[in-house]
Amino acid sequence: MNEALTALMLGHAPLAALVENRVHWRMQPRSVSGFPYVNLAVISDPRAYHMAGASALRSTRVQVDAWAETYAAAKAVSRTVDDFLSGYRGTSGGIHFQGVFVSDERDLTDKTTGEERQLFRISVDLQISWYKEA
Repeated sequence: MNEALTALMLGHAPLAALVENRVHWRMQPRSVSGFPYVNLAVISDPRAYHMAGASALRSTRVQVDAWAETYAAAKAVSRTVDDFLSGYRGTSGGIHFQGVFVSDERDLTDKTTGEERQLFRISVDLQISWYKEA
Protein backbone atom coordinates (compact mmCIF):
# COMPACT_ATOMS: atom_id res chain seq x y z
CA MET A 1 0.00 0.00 0.00
CA ASN A 2 2.88 2.36 0.78
CA GLU A 3 4.27 2.35 -2.75
CA ALA A 4 0.80 2.66 -4.30
CA LEU A 5 -0.08 5.66 -2.11
CA THR A 6 3.23 7.34 -2.96
CA ALA A 7 2.67 6.80 -6.70
CA LEU A 8 -0.90 8.07 -6.40
CA MET A 9 0.23 11.26 -4.69
CA LEU A 10 3.13 11.90 -7.08
CA GLY A 11 0.79 11.30 -10.02
CA HIS A 12 -1.52 14.11 -8.92
CA ALA A 13 -0.33 17.13 -10.94
CA PRO A 14 -1.34 19.88 -8.46
CA LEU A 15 0.57 18.14 -5.64
CA ALA A 16 3.56 17.31 -7.84
CA ALA A 17 3.71 20.98 -8.85
CA LEU A 18 4.22 21.90 -5.19
CA VAL A 19 6.51 19.11 -3.95
CA GLU A 20 8.00 17.75 -7.21
CA ASN A 21 9.15 14.23 -6.24
CA ARG A 22 9.57 14.94 -2.51
CA VAL A 23 7.10 12.43 -1.04
CA HIS A 24 8.77 9.87 1.22
CA TRP A 25 7.99 7.48 4.04
CA ARG A 26 9.21 8.34 7.54
CA MET A 27 12.06 10.76 6.76
CA GLN A 28 13.25 12.88 3.88
CA PRO A 29 16.38 11.18 2.44
CA ARG A 30 19.58 13.22 2.85
CA SER A 31 20.07 13.05 -0.92
CA VAL A 32 16.83 14.99 -1.49
CA SER A 33 16.75 18.72 -0.86
CA GLY A 34 14.24 21.49 -1.18
CA PHE A 35 10.91 22.56 0.25
CA PRO A 36 8.08 21.91 0.59
CA TYR A 37 8.03 18.15 1.03
CA VAL A 38 5.78 15.41 2.38
CA ASN A 39 6.63 12.66 4.85
CA LEU A 40 4.28 9.73 5.34
CA ALA A 41 4.08 7.36 8.32
CA VAL A 42 1.82 4.45 9.21
CA ILE A 43 0.22 5.23 12.57
CA SER A 44 -1.80 2.04 12.89
CA ASP A 45 -2.55 -0.97 10.71
CA PRO A 46 -4.71 -3.42 12.66
CA ARG A 47 -5.60 -6.74 11.08
CA ALA A 48 -9.17 -8.00 10.88
CA TYR A 49 -10.03 -11.69 11.10
CA HIS A 50 -13.12 -13.79 10.57
CA MET A 51 -13.79 -17.50 11.07
CA ALA A 52 -12.06 -18.39 7.78
CA GLY A 53 -8.88 -16.47 8.64
CA ALA A 54 -7.46 -13.03 7.92
CA SER A 55 -9.58 -10.56 6.00
CA ALA A 56 -8.08 -9.10 2.83
CA LEU A 57 -9.59 -5.71 3.67
CA ARG A 58 -7.29 -3.44 5.67
CA SER A 59 -7.91 -0.16 7.43
CA THR A 60 -4.64 1.73 7.79
CA ARG A 61 -4.14 5.11 9.46
CA VAL A 62 -1.44 7.17 7.71
CA GLN A 63 -0.04 10.48 8.93
CA VAL A 64 0.81 12.91 6.13
CA ASP A 65 3.22 15.67 7.19
CA ALA A 66 3.59 18.68 4.90
CA TRP A 67 6.87 20.47 5.71
CA ALA A 68 7.73 23.93 4.40
CA GLU A 69 9.69 27.07 5.16
CA THR A 70 6.48 29.10 5.53
CA TYR A 71 3.12 28.34 7.07
CA ALA A 72 1.38 29.31 3.81
CA ALA A 73 3.42 26.80 1.80
CA ALA A 74 2.80 23.98 4.30
CA LYS A 75 -0.92 24.80 4.29
CA ALA A 76 -1.03 24.81 0.48
CA VAL A 77 0.44 21.30 0.36
CA SER A 78 -1.90 20.11 3.12
CA ARG A 79 -4.96 21.51 1.35
CA THR A 80 -3.91 19.93 -1.94
CA VAL A 81 -3.55 16.52 -0.25
CA ASP A 82 -6.92 16.97 1.46
CA ASP A 83 -8.69 18.09 -1.73
CA PHE A 84 -7.30 15.13 -3.68
CA LEU A 85 -7.44 12.25 -1.22
CA SER A 86 -10.49 13.06 0.93
CA GLY A 87 -13.10 10.56 -0.23
CA TYR A 88 -10.79 9.06 -2.87
CA ARG A 89 -11.72 5.66 -4.32
CA GLY A 90 -9.69 3.95 -7.02
CA THR A 91 -6.80 1.66 -7.88
CA SER A 92 -3.07 2.35 -7.96
CA GLY A 93 -0.23 -0.13 -8.27
CA GLY A 94 -2.44 -3.18 -7.68
CA ILE A 95 -3.95 -1.67 -4.53
CA HIS A 96 -7.68 -0.96 -4.51
CA PHE A 97 -8.43 2.02 -2.29
CA GLN A 98 -12.04 1.52 -1.17
CA GLY A 99 -12.03 4.85 0.60
CA VAL A 100 -9.60 7.44 1.92
CA PHE A 101 -10.94 9.68 4.67
CA VAL A 102 -9.35 12.63 6.47
CA SER A 103 -9.77 11.98 10.19
CA ASP A 104 -7.65 14.71 11.79
CA GLU A 105 -5.41 17.72 11.08
CA ARG A 106 -2.87 19.56 13.22
CA ASP A 107 -0.77 22.72 12.73
CA LEU A 108 2.70 22.32 14.20
CA THR A 109 5.90 24.32 14.24
CA ASP A 110 9.39 22.85 14.44
CA LYS A 111 10.82 25.18 17.08
CA THR A 112 14.56 25.61 16.80
CA THR A 113 17.27 27.35 18.73
CA GLY A 114 20.12 29.50 17.55
CA GLU A 115 20.71 29.99 13.85
CA GLU A 116 18.68 27.01 12.66
CA ARG A 117 15.84 27.63 10.26
CA GLN A 118 12.31 27.29 11.62
CA LEU A 119 10.09 24.93 9.64
CA PHE A 120 6.31 24.63 9.54
CA ARG A 121 4.41 21.34 9.53
CA ILE A 122 0.79 20.54 8.89
CA SER A 123 -0.14 16.96 9.83
CA VAL A 124 -3.15 15.26 8.30
CA ASP A 125 -4.30 11.80 9.36
CA LEU A 126 -5.86 9.60 6.70
CA GLN A 127 -7.96 6.52 7.41
CA ILE A 128 -7.46 4.30 4.36
CA SER A 129 -9.60 1.24 3.59
CA TRP A 130 -7.82 -0.90 1.02
CA TYR A 131 -7.03 -4.37 -0.27
CA LYS A 132 -4.50 -5.84 -2.67
CA GLU A 133 -6.04 -6.92 -5.96
CA ALA A 134 -5.78 -10.63 -6.67
